[in-house]
Amino acid sequence: MDEQQLIGLAKSGDTDALLRLTKQYVPVANKLQRQYFIRSYDDDDWGQEALIMMHRATQQYDHRQACSFGAFYRLLLNNRVIDLIRRAQAQKRRPDQEILSLDYEAAMILEELVGPEQLAIDILCIHEVIRRFVTECSKFENQVFEALLHGLTPQGIAAKLKLELAPVINAIDRCRRKLRALLLD
Repeated sequence: MDEQQLIGLAKSGDTDALLRLTKQYVPVANKLQRQYFIRSYDDDDWGQEALIMMHRATQQYDHRQACSFGAFYRLLLNNRVIDLIRRAQAQKRRPDQEILSLDYEAAMILEELVGPEQLAIDILCIHEVIRRFVTECSKFENQVFEALLHGLTPQGIAAKLKLELAPVINAIDRCRRKLRALLLD
């Protein structure tokens, strides 16, 4: 099935055709994602915007126009991204006060629901897990984990320990697996 047929099907409401077109033009969306930054947008948000703009492109595209469908879609998506950036940067949309983390609010709500004594028990459990974690890690893994806790990047840890990056990344991965296993026990 050629592109014009897919466009016609998508225009008439065929979801599969719309998804096939969107998948075909993923590189266009990925290029724009690398080119622009929109605060608080993740891959799913970018994918959703690409799908919405693909739907709009199939509805508005006229094959008698001088430009190709790909160029038309790219223009629509690019304009949408610029519009989103403008909205995010608008002065009236910026908060006047500092935004509290949802984790902070969740912790406060949790404390009200279960009480401070339950949180104390949770903290003790976490301390126990950390104590067990330290004993299950090698000396090297403990060094890497401590450096991570101090905010160093894997590259920074490798430089500090005068090592290649690969062993540091492997140690970080082993630490994650061990900690996850302990937390799931």
